[in-house]
Formats: sequence, C-alpha cells, structure tokens
Amino acid sequence: MNAKTKKRVSRGIVYVICVFMAFLVLFPFLLVLLTSFKSVSEAAVVTFSLPEKFLWENFAYVIEKGQLLRAFKNSMIITGSAVTLTVFVASITAFVLTRRSDRLSRILSNYFLIGMIAPLSLIPEVMIVKFLGLSGTYAAIILIHVASRLPLSIMIYSGVIKGIPRSLDESAMLEGCGLLSMFYRVIFPLLKPAVFTNIIITFMGVWNDFQISLYFVTDTAKNTLPLSIYSFVGYMTYKWNYVCAFIVLSILPILLIYGIAQKYIVDGMIAGAVKS
Repeated sequence: MNAKTKKRVSRGIVYVICVFMAFLVLFPFLLVLLTSFKSVSEAAVVTFSLPEKFLWENFAYVIEKGQLLRAFKNSMIITGSAVTLTVFVASITAFVLTRRSDRLSRILSNYFLIGMIAPLSLIPEVMIVKFLGLSGTYAAIILIHVASRLPLSIMIYSGVIKGIPRSLDESAMLEGCGLLSMFYRVIFPLLKPAVFTNIIITFMGVWNDFQISLYFVTDTAKNTLPLSIYSFVGYMTYKWNYVCAFIVLSILPILLIYGIAQKYIVDGMIAGAVKS
C-alpha cells in the first residue's frame, strides 16, 4: 500500500467516524422532530416512522396551553442580559489582567481560572441573594449566570488579547483616548471572533439552564423555557407529541444564532488557544 492509498484510507476512516458522531448527535433531535408532528396515539410508540399526517396544529396548541410566549420572553430577558453583561465585563477584565504584569493581576487571573473548576455552591448563593434583597427577581438569576460564565469568557478573551500589540494601546492613548474609549474603539473590534464564540457558548448555557432557574425562580410567571418544559411534561403526561413540539420550539433560537455565527466559533477558539 503506497502513501497515497494510505492517505485515502485514513481520510475515509475519519469521514466514517465523523458521520457516526453526527448521527449520534442528530439521532435524538430527529426523533423529537418527527414525534412533534404525530398524534397522541402515534407518539405513544417511539419509532422513527413518519407521521400519517403532519399535525402543525400541535405547535399552536403548545403555544397556547404551555404559556410558551411568556416563557420565551422570560428566557430572552435573562439570557440577553446575561450574555450582554458577560461579554462586556469579561472582555474589559481580560484586557486589564492581560496588559498588567503585577502580582495582583496574576492573583486575580488564577482566581478566575479556579472558578472554571470550582462547582457552584447553592447555600452561599441563596444567602447572598437574600442579603441583597434580590430573591425572586430576574437580577438574581442574571447575576448568578454572569458570575458562573466569567471565568471561561475571560480565558477566551485573554488568549486573543495577548496577540494584540501593545503599540495599538499606546497610539490610542497618544490620540487622547481614555482607557474605556481606547478599549472599545480600538481593541474590542479586534475581538470579533472571540466575542461571537463567547456569545454562542454563553447563550446556549444560559438558555438551556435548568438548575439555577429551578432554585431561584419563585414565581411561575417568571418560568424560563426549561422550567416550562418541566412543568408541561407533568401536565401533558404521556402526550409526547405536545412535549416534543414544545422542545422543538424552545431550541429554535439556539439553532438560529448558531447558524448565523458558527463561522466565528472555530476562529475564536483557535485564536485563543494559539495566542495564549
């Protein structure tokens, strides 16, 4: 077997593995998608068969009975706020920590890295939220999400900022820019791949979160989509077609955002890894 043949065989094996992995990922989604169009009796039997008739009214029923629009609004408020705060706070923090070389900045950098492996502790979170008088509010959930997403976000931005020459900072300062003005006018536009990567990662994490919402949402009117799905499953026992329709509608925003920004994800992760 010559080198060219070996290369083709190796490439074929890689393709087979990729197809198999893609199948594992798409397998549950395809099952949920097909089930969402079926009748109650068809959905009771878990199969990959096409429905006898595609029931689009399942989605209308879910929107009405499952309070989907209200849950969607709550998730958008929480996710949008958490993503915005995480992007801007993490980027400016990474910039300051990267540009400074004193002992304090190194201690803070290590502190944030520890946050990537330290698990969330429920009791201190509840105590802090009560102390701040934020129990049952959007702010409590948003701030907890931001705090939990900052370590990874700072690491992503730091890797990219290390590859940006300091001469750009000095030139901007000579032009009369202050620290914030210099960062958001000169440095931040250069972080576009990392920003999109961070937006996708943070959006998916917050949008799909169940645990934090379960503990800190005290009013059903503020239920997020994962909580609404959880309640809807109990309400629609054995009516899996409606449950699957709810799930399909809830993941559409993630698919939309990922489809728009997917080309930046690999660029942002590679840039951060290589330049760090």
